[in-house]
Amino acid sequence: MTPSHKYRTAASVLSKLDLDTKPERFRCGPPFDALDLRPGRVIVIGAPPASGKTTLVLQVACDALEQNPNLRAAVGNVEMSAPALAEKMLARFAGVNLEALQDRELLREERVRVKAARRAPLFERIAFLDPPFTMRNLGTTMLDFDARLCVVDYVQRFTSGEGDDRERINDVMDCARTLAFGGACVLLVSSVARQKNQNGSSTYSGLSMASFRGSSELEFGADAAFILESDVTAGTAVLRCEKQRYRLPRDITLKFDPARQTFTAATALDLYDRAKPKGAK
Repeated sequence: MTPSHKYRTAASVLSKLDLDTKPERFRCGPPFDALDLRPGRVIVIGAPPASGKTTLVLQVACDALEQNPNLRAAVGNVEMSAPALAEKMLARFAGVNLEALQDRELLREERVRVKAARRAPLFERIAFLDPPFTMRNLGTTMLDFDARLCVVDYVQRFTSGEGDDRERINDVMDCARTLAFGGACVLLVSSVARQKNQNGSSTYSGLSMASFRGSSELEFGADAAFILESDVTAGTAVLRCEKQRYRLPRDITLKFDPARQTFTAATALDLYDRAKPKGAK
């Protein structure tokens, strides 16, 4: 009898389980090694404007490239030009102030560090997508560049077909899942919507999975979802896990240096300072 639909039994799947070979994973090292970057994963990070989300995903991508010498990445950013993105990365690698780099007001010693940093071989393994920003163009770029990690920044501005916002995000998520099934790790940046507080005012505090624009499509399509909460003035941030399909949820507490475009792991003292009421000694 010919089956009416293709299927596999659990026994046939488990018969191919290899317990001796570790699955491939794109480790980042601290502070982002808790992110489960590996082929087949779709990860969404949402944050309010000017909270450092582009800086964060660029650092995650670069850290993964540093830890995995054969990995290549493609970055699609609809709001910033390739030179602006490259300068953000260069400020971190050279350890210089981004504004000083942008304004070309570097000290002599800083210029030396910048010139040395821009020759890093890692930069040969990251490609910036040119417009138009469509998932089709991103997929083509990944094939041409042999990239297996991609950044979509941000998902609400990418397109894959016609339709209203809900349909467009759904199509983009379908394309992201197709890339993942093809062996890529997809890192999506999402905008978030303001929430109403008890006084009826709009605020970005108290964000949740429902705060993502197009939340239902993102929630179902993502393997993991995080919200970045940062206090730029205090230099603190937390990457709060809202969904984790394959692992236990885990928040990542961070220090953030916006001048040098760098996130680092927070210490116990940082956590104490973060929890102290304002004005407390």
